[in-house]
Amino acid sequence: MLAPPGARRGRPPARVHGILPLDKPAGMTSFDAVRTVRRLLGERRAGHGGTLDPIATGLLPICVGQATRLVDYLHQQPKRYHCAVRLGERSDTFDLEGTVTPGGDASDLTEEAVRSALARFVGEIEQVPPMHSAVRREGRHLYELAREGVEVERAPRPAMIHSAELRSLRRGEVAEAELEVVCGKGTYMRVLAADLGEALGVGGLLGWLERTAYGPLRLADAISLDGLAALDDPTVALLDMSVAVDHLARLDLAPQLALQVQRGQAVWVARAPEPRPQGLCRAHAHDGALIALGELQGMHFRPTKVLVS
Repeated sequence: MLAPPGARRGRPPARVHGILPLDKPAGMTSFDAVRTVRRLLGERRAGHGGTLDPIATGLLPICVGQATRLVDYLHQQPKRYHCAVRLGERSDTFDLEGTVTPGGDASDLTEEAVRSALARFVGEIEQVPPMHSAVRREGRHLYELAREGVEVERAPRPAMIHSAELRSLRRGEVAEAELEVVCGKGTYMRVLAADLGEALGVGGLLGWLERTAYGPLRLADAISLDGLAALDDPTVALLDMSVAVDHLARLDLAPQLALQVQRGQAVWVARAPEPRPQGLCRAHAHDGALIALGELQGMHFRPTKVLVS
């Protein structure tokens, strides 16, 4: 959709806004994917909603225009992964990109043993970020230090795994466990693979990874870079930016109230969905356009992030 009037001083206004559900190919970094999308859309203001490693494929939401202001809310939504964990091998990067070394013999592993070990990682857990990650330490990415052969201590970080299911197990000296995992923000699938292998006593690494869902987005609805390039107007592939805040309660405002909110003013909302939501909400104009996020306390709505001027 076309940009509303107004823009930051010193920067040309964004021409389009929305979220692109991209099907990222293997061998490409998330940043390179964003750079390609910027070129195809002719829009500089774009950023991804959660890194996929180069070896990984699947759904990479790319926020464009004012949707970049909603990335943090997109991060709050659960992600679903389909992956394979190689049991009986280890890697310094926890995947096949690094130096792979033999682990223990996984020939005796059973589906019951893998399911039992996997169940220990469901719920609120802690993970130590891998050295080959984008986490910063004193202003530098850990992967930059890792490339220099430097390893530093990393504090465990909280992670949430909502569910983890074993879909199949190919047995052998190096076994392959096919998993489906639903997790929250900040979860490292490579770390899960390595930790699962250690819990089973044979070591593990991530063989391949595909992100199949992200909040309300599904991989089946995503578009490839080739498909995007083939469109006469690539902007038609953008979804409404409200996708990023789909999990928040919705308020539909009458025209006069919407105008006041667009000006950054608090308003009195007599009509709201029942049961009346409280706390953070998303506000929409009478035409359905997302115009702001804000706090609803009682009947008083105070905008905290206005998206349309």
